[in-house]
Amino acid sequence: MMIAQSDRTSAFSRKQSGVSLALAEGGMARSLAQLNKPNNAVLLNRNYDTINPETGKTYLGPDGFFNSGDEEASAIDEWTGYDPSNSSCYQQKGWGSPNFALTGSLGETGSYTVRAYRYNPRAQQGTLFIEASKDGRTTGVQITISVQPDLEDFPGVVLSEPTGNDSSGTGVLALRGRVIQGSKSNVYYHPSSSADSSLSDSAASGDSNRGSYLNAIWSSNLDGVSQDTVQGKIFACTLRANLPPSETGTDLGTIDSSTTIEGIAGKHRTYFTVDQIDLSGSEILTVDTTNGPVQIDIINNNVNSLKYGLTLRGTAKILNVRTDGQPPRVGDLRIIARRNDRITLYDQTCIQNAFLWFPIDELRLLTTGPGCPGGQNTNVEGVVWIEAILSSKNEATHRDVEYLESSSQDYDTTTKSGITSGIAVSEDIASVVDLLKYIDWPAKYRFGGVLKWQRYNLTT
Repeated sequence: MMIAQSDRTSAFSRKQSGVSLALAEGGMARSLAQLNKPNNAVLLNRNYDTINPETGKTYLGPDGFFNSGDEEASAIDEWTGYDPSNSSCYQQKGWGSPNFALTGSLGETGSYTVRAYRYNPRAQQGTLFIEASKDGRTTGVQITISVQPDLEDFPGVVLSEPTGNDSSGTGVLALRGRVIQGSKSNVYYHPSSSADSSLSDSAASGDSNRGSYLNAIWSSNLDGVSQDTVQGKIFACTLRANLPPSETGTDLGTIDSSTTIEGIAGKHRTYFTVDQIDLSGSEILTVDTTNGPVQIDIINNNVNSLKYGLTLRGTAKILNVRTDGQPPRVGDLRIIARRNDRITLYDQTCIQNAFLWFPIDELRLLTTGPGCPGGQNTNVEGVVWIEAILSSKNEATHRDVEYLESSSQDYDTTTKSGITSGIAVSEDIASVVDLLKYIDWPAKYRFGGVLKWQRYNLTT
């Protein structure tokens, strides 16, 4: 009789455990269905990790593995309260606010709860952990899925402001016929500070309203421009970015001669700080990213200096290179200035394979021709998020833009009509997708196949 009762109890326990597992799988299916909706898909590049009462730490931790040792003592919640729908760029999509339900009921006594989700931007994978309970039995299911953003409207050139700026957008895009090329060369500008503040949508090359958008960025026939030189879409909406604080880096002072710096093997990213970069002639700042990514933070402390941030003259260059036969990746060289430091490019200069974030100052394209190796008509190749982009006025008779230094506008008439060298947005931007969570750009993420499935029996 005891043996029979034991077998009966074991069978019941297995049945209950199986029911709990089925509930967890049902909760997983419901959660994935929710994340497939555009308004909730914006959560797929953000993290949510609650506290496991058994350990007092988060369930997954940054590596996305259950009880691997990297779990945090405080919950990670980038989902609750996240609502990008107040962004004008997001509003163009018409998706509405996220409304993801973290819990749900299944059957009369069953329930499930999302306990954790971790996103790995480098691997472009997401790990979701769901717990389900029924009649005292608790089971967890964890899956790892491929997650990739739809990059059709990727923000390759953005007039970016830091989050928290109360302005509706003050930076000016005065392109004046400069090229912006590449399949990811979509331009986002501030309607309020453009030549036409009435625009609030977007226009692709060939669209009937394209001329209005070119006019808004000072690149129409009124500016002496006879053709459309922007390959991507032009969006009339304001994006704001707020990148996380940088790690303390090696101080290089002022770089004013040819210099080589390298990423350190085994480090997620190697950080450097500089007061300014000021190169001329044939001088080159070579950044070797073979062993790992590099970030340069410009922290010019001399507010009265006549030299600002980053200045290149002659054929000077900043080059991201690799020596292992692999092409350099744009996200492996990041140049950032969080203060009033600008980029000024003269002559035939070049910044190649770099991500540039200068949220409170401008890029001045005063070049007289292309300078980057490779034969493109470019002076900057990479991804540019910056407060303003100002080109030469081409001719003094053309329209003006109220620049910050109205008493000294030599840069406004330096080059002549017909100069088109400009910006090429990198084709391979996988190395910067980790930054998309820090900008209001409405990225629609899609998940693919299940890469890993694992069950956890949480009660005995």
